[in-house]
Amino acid sequence: MTLAIAGCCGIASASEDGVGTYRPGFMDLMSGVLPPPGTTAVKSYFLTLNANTDMGTGPISVRANTVSFTEDILLMHVTNLKLLDGNYAFGGVMQNHLIEQSLGIGPRGFSVPRKTETFGGLGDTILLPAMFNWNLRNFHFLSLMAVYVPTGFYNSKRIVNTGLNRWALEPDFGVTWLDPDTGHEASLFTGYTINSRNGATDYRSGDEFHADFAVAQHLPHAITTGVSGYAVQQTTPDTGSGAIFGGFRGRVLGLGPIVDKIFMFGEYPVDFTVKYDFEFAAQHRATGNECWVTAALPL
Repeated sequence: MTLAIAGCCGIASASEDGVGTYRPGFMDLMSGVLPPPGTTAVKSYFLTLNANTDMGTGPISVRANTVSFTEDILLMHVTNLKLLDGNYAFGGVMQNHLIEQSLGIGPRGFSVPRKTETFGGLGDTILLPAMFNWNLRNFHFLSLMAVYVPTGFYNSKRIVNTGLNRWALEPDFGVTWLDPDTGHEASLFTGYTINSRNGATDYRSGDEFHADFAVAQHLPHAITTGVSGYAVQQTTPDTGSGAIFGGFRGRVLGLGPIVDKIFMFGEYPVDFTVKYDFEFAAQHRATGNECWVTAALPL
């Protein structure tokens, strides 16, 4: 994302439903940078293609296949207030989901019937009450705190939900190195997600560390191309009476191409980003290739 900040049964999968709170790949280009003072809107369309989960232990297999579409809308306001010479900003993210998921439970190694559901609606909300940006020559730094609010629909008896039914707190830090003479860029965005308990299932997903990154070349005509990716590692086990198979720790890696182009609509620049991530090395969590389309514009 050029501007900074732009389930099934919980059986034997790290993080309940095999889904972490933070969406890996949410950050990429210029992830240590905030826009100039003012209000910015960022709208992302995110498509998960054929995400698969194979959960269960021993002779029992729980297999799920998911195709999901997510719309993220970020509103962010950068103020003229300073903290240690860093600009202060705040904002929030609203999410909408459309999910189709099939679920089958049976003996491992055998074909079992699957139940399929399709469901859509409001997802969980992300509040960004404090963001600070510092710039030092070619280096740009971003520090923020994110609060995940369980506003999405959740029913423990359904195999598809648009919310996770858990609060979470997440400190994040981003850094971008950009050489204005050569156009070389390297960006890294890291964070640590602290999950609360899902009261409907008495399942507390383990905490997670995530890192998004991008290496890119800024070209003439406001075009940027490169590679982006991410890594997620769960650091603490799942707990609670709902984690009946124990505390699994999930992980996943993603990598793929990214292209960015700024178009001028009159006097307003609109920044479009397209990227495709290939996931691999997944363990104990849903995994599948992902396509992102993002548009960012000043209001």
